[in-house]
Amino acid sequence: MQAKSVMSTDIVTVDPESDVTSVAQTFLDHRISAAPVVDQNGGVVGIVSEGDLIRRVRPAQRSSWWLALVADPTAKFVREHGTRVRDIMTPTVISVSTDTPLADIAAILESNSIKRVPVIEEGRLVGLVSRADILRGLAALGYSQDHPLPEDHEIREKVVQLIKQQTEAWMGSMKVIVANGEVHLWGAVESKEDADAMRVAAESVVGVDKVHNHLSV
Repeated sequence: MQAKSVMSTDIVTVDPESDVTSVAQTFLDHRISAAPVVDQNGGVVGIVSEGDLIRRVRPAQRSSWWLALVADPTAKFVREHGTRVRDIMTPTVISVSTDTPLADIAAILESNSIKRVPVIEEGRLVGLVSRADILRGLAALGYSQDHPLPEDHEIREKVVQLIKQQTEAWMGSMKVIVANGEVHLWGAVESKEDADAMRVAAESVVGVDKVHNHLSV
């Protein structure tokens, strides 16, 4: 299973010129803890997280004398007092491609102590894979190991498209994972009717053998 099989495609992004207050509100509105920073050309120029925001408002703490010797006081001041995303974001972006295997992504997250990684294709952001996405993908693989379907990612695209067309669900809170022709629906919805509509939409896609409905109301 690869990144394209589990990645989120409805991604909340922020502009490098956005003010910090608006980003904090965006995190609250969408119930997220981080977001890619994307420029006008669609390129990812950084990542901003709750940690970056908290670091800015946290009271200054005294550091040891040897840390003070090697630290860049100017850069530290900018990160702690900057009012724009470009001032507080992490500019070094670790990314993967749509074809990166889940095992490789898991290793990247673990070795870099990060929770999510953007998926880049031809220099543009196309998705986001989190630790939870990887776990869901592995769980999906555990349900069925027989009759592998090489077009799982195509089935997933059709399921997502149909859910968008036939329901009013916000896909930012939804996770659709397809493994060996079996669809797994994760996330929170507003009503049982919405959950049923999504299940029916997934069941109606050609190539879907079974739908596992993990949605919560």
